[in-house]
Amino acid sequence: MKSMNKLISVLLFVGCLISGNIIAQECSNFHKKKCYGSDDPFMRYNTQSKSGMFVLGHTSDLVFVAHAGQDYRVSLCQDKDVEEPIKFKVMDGRSKEVLFDNESAALDIPAPEEGEEADGGLPMYFEFSCEVTKKIIVRITAPGPPPEEGGKGKKSDEPDPESLFCVGVLLENMPTPKLGF
Repeated sequence: MKSMNKLISVLLFVGCLISGNIIAQECSNFHKKKCYGSDDPFMRYNTQSKSGMFVLGHTSDLVFVAHAGQDYRVSLCQDKDVEEPIKFKVMDGRSKEVLFDNESAALDIPAPEEGEEADGGLPMYFEFSCEVTKKIIVRITAPGPPPEEGGKGKKSDEPDPESLFCVGVLLENMPTPKLGF
C-alpha cells in the first residue's frame, strides 16, 4: 500500500512537471509568431527579444542593451484570450527615467471609428534612437489585480491555468540614418 501511494505521488509530481513545461514551451517563441514588427525594411530582428508566461496582474522586467547609433523599436503582443491590453514602460536602466509609458501615451490615440476594432486604446510599440550605449528596462504589467501572495511561512498557490497567458517582446533595430549632406 505504501509503495502504491509513493508511485501515485511520483506520477502526480511528474505529471505536474510535464504540464508546466508544456505550458511554458507554448510561449518560447511567441514574440516571433505573434508580434507585429516594423514595416521599415531596414529594421532587423534583435536577439534580445523574449517571450514569457504571465499571470493576470503580474509585473516583470526585460532588460536589454541599446547600442549607440542605433534606432530601436520595442513591440509587445499578448494572447488574444486576454481582454485588456498589457501596460508597459520603457525606462533608462541607470537613472530609471521613464522614456515611454503606453498608459500615458494612450491619451494621444484617437478613438476608433465605427466599425473599427478597439484595442483598448494603448499603443503596443515604442520607437527611439540611442545616442549612447545604455541598459534599457521594459517593465510589463499584465492586466488584472496583482496575484495574491501566500501568508507568512506559507507557499503561495500555483496560478490557475486559466489565468496564464503569453506575452512577447519583439525588439528590432537598425543603424540611425544620417541627416543632412
